[in-house]
Amino acid sequence: MVETEMIEYRLNGPASQERIRIRLMAALRENRFPQSILIDGPVGIGKKALAMEIAQALQCTNPSVRPCGNCFGCKMAADTGVTDNWVVPMEAKEASARNAADVSAGSSAKTIQDFKQAYIEEIAKNPYRVDIFSAGAVISVELIRTMTASFAMKGDRVRVVIIAEADRMNDSAANAFLKTLEEVPPNTYFILTTSSREKLLQTIRSRCLALHLPPLTDEEVRQEAIRVGGEEFDESTLTDDVIGLAVGSPGMALYYAEHAKNWCPLAVDFIEKSLSQDYTDLFFKLEDSGLEDPAIVNRFLEVLSFLITDLLRRESGAPLRIPEATGSVNLERYPQVGASALEAALVSVQETMSRIASRRMAAVTCLQNLSLKLFEGYK
Repeated sequence: MVETEMIEYRLNGPASQERIRIRLMAALRENRFPQSILIDGPVGIGKKALAMEIAQALQCTNPSVRPCGNCFGCKMAADTGVTDNWVVPMEAKEASARNAADVSAGSSAKTIQDFKQAYIEEIAKNPYRVDIFSAGAVISVELIRTMTASFAMKGDRVRVVIIAEADRMNDSAANAFLKTLEEVPPNTYFILTTSSREKLLQTIRSRCLALHLPPLTDEEVRQEAIRVGGEEFDESTLTDDVIGLAVGSPGMALYYAEHAKNWCPLAVDFIEKSLSQDYTDLFFKLEDSGLEDPAIVNRFLEVLSFLITDLLRRESGAPLRIPEATGSVNLERYPQVGASALEAALVSVQETMSRIASRRMAAVTCLQNLSLKLFEGYK
């Protein structure tokens, strides 16, 4: 980086995360930016968006304002075709695809760079998106080795590598990356993003500057979701319940804007039909809901957990996060269902989510068993 006090760094973003950006801009301006940083925070909170802007700022060559967005460095940082700028989780079949250099001319076979570029393009379109990578995608040791092999070709330019969802590194990949961190090449910077920093090796965490991105306000979530999501997202799709479910995450707001209209009524039915023991009708609804993929089923169970938690809030007179869905739950017919029953139900949901995540049992079967167990002793 050019050493001059005249350079002004500008990192843009929501006001709730301004403190982090000020800290980063000061480090850039004073030419003391660490070679590896770890950005953590809830899913869909804007970690990748910040990482991309930092990458541009580090690679920018404008003598006055960085990132400028127009210089060669900025364009290289933003070019989704420059796949060496990223390490992303990939499924085994994608990570084992042939390298572009090994594919014969005219071949239509997809290379590992093709798969990787497709992921990067999706991130660039919507860095808040929470469902880009499948549950089975990991960062393998081969992906880390490919990254380190590319260092020999970087020349003298500043190099920035964003490692998205770094907690998905398997053991071999983590150990290989640790060796790189122990002696980072000159003019090379690593930006790791994660929503589960505790899953990373402690030795990796200790070699990175840790930055925690806080949640946004509800109004900021709405504004960012509309800005990134486009015309199809507005006040009618980003309802109060959707914003409540998002808990400060624009990515989760965009996700629930698509699913909440079906999942909130299903969660209400799940509670009421479990209490009335109308299992046949509930099982039919679950089968017709398309809830099969374990990761998707657990997203639905997050909505159910949210609803039960809101019912507890209603018991205590606290403000509701999803008022429309909570208001449609009729517990008056079940006076025996109080705080204790709701707390026990919440534990049952969390236990079911753990079982589904372990994939020891079919997700639909877990849902059916949960409905039988929910409010056990209070029906």
